[in-house]
Amino acid sequence: MRQNSIISSADLLGWGVGLLVVLAIFGVCVWAIKQLQRQQLSQGERLQIVGGLSLGMRERIVLVQAGKKQLILGVTPSRIDMLHVLEGDDCLNKLTIEPTENSFAHKLKQVMKGKMDA
Repeated sequence: MRQNSIISSADLLGWGVGLLVVLAIFGVCVWAIKQLQRQQLSQGERLQIVGGLSLGMRERIVLVQAGKKQLILGVTPSRIDMLHVLEGDDCLNKLTIEPTENSFAHKLKQVMKGKMDA
């Protein structure tokens, strides 16, 4: 007596090929979306968050660079308001503040490197 198999090897092969085709189409779509996004970023003006300041539990002031302008925005959970626009010489530069030798940031950096004195 020969037992009839519920799923034949031809069925499994067909399903496997179909799965590979679907995954290939998905990969091509993801690649195309990334290419389109890359082209849009290079053609348009880029937005960049320069800095921010927390004013409370949910309120913030954010400095956003948009092309050659900087926008000071007030951000709350319910809305975003433009507080001021900075252009040209009024734009704030990114400040790099080095930690002092006695600051917590400096000591943490030493501990992370393994150079902490007792």
